[in-house]
Amino acid sequence: MKLHLLNRYATQAIENIRTVVALHQENHFINFYENAFNQDFKQEMYRLHLSAISIAISQSIIYFLHCTCFGYGIKLIENGEIKYEQMYRTFAVMSLAMMTVGRSLAMVSDYSKAKTAALRIMKLHERQSKIDPNDESGIILKNVIGNIEFCGVHFRYPSRITLPILKKFSLKCLTNSTTALVGPSGGGKSTTIALLQRFYDPLEGKILLDGNDIKILNIRWLRSLI
Repeated sequence: MKLHLLNRYATQAIENIRTVVALHQENHFINFYENAFNQDFKQEMYRLHLSAISIAISQSIIYFLHCTCFGYGIKLIENGEIKYEQMYRTFAVMSLAMMTVGRSLAMVSDYSKAKTAALRIMKLHERQSKIDPNDESGIILKNVIGNIEFCGVHFRYPSRITLPILKKFSLKCLTNSTTALVGPSGGGKSTTIALLQRFYDPLEGKILLDGNDIKILNIRWLRSLI
C-alpha cells in the first residue's frame, strides 16, 4: 500500500476511534498498519540504496577520469605519441561527456517513473476525443432565447465509472431568471456546466437549449455562448 493511502487509513481509524474501541479493533488496525508500513519501508529502502549507489558513481566518475586521463596521457607524452595540447583537449572533451553521464546516472532510480509518465503523456496526446471541438457541422440557432433544460440526465466520469455524479437530474433555467447550483464538493455543480458546454455527453437523458437537443447544435457556436 502506498504511503499516502496508508496515512489516510490511519487518519480514518483515529477520527473514528470511538467506533474502533467499541468494536475492540485496535489491534487489528495497528497490525494492519505495521505490516503495510514495513512492506512499503522495504521497497523504499531498496529504492534509496539504488539511488545512493547511482549518486556515488555519478559524483566519483570525474575523479576516475582524472586518474585515467592524466596517468595514461603522461605515459603517451613520455613515449612521444601525443603532445600535451592533445592530451588536454581529450581531457576537456571527456570531462564534459562524463559530467553528462554522471547526471544521467544520478537519475537511474527515477527511470521507471519517468517512463510511466512519458507513456501516459503520449497516450493522452494521441487520444482522439469522442466530441470533436472543431466539427463544423450542426445547427446554429438564429434567435437564442436562452431557456436551458436538463431532462433526466445520468452521468459518470469515464475515469470513475462506478461513481455516479448525476442520476435522473432534471432542471429548468428560464431566460431572465437567476439559477444557483449549490452543494458540497463533488456534488456535480462543475459537471453540470461541463455537460452544458459538451465537454462530456450524458449517458442518459437530454440537455435542451430552447427546446433543441444540444447534440445537434454546432459545438463551437454553442461554447461561444457560454
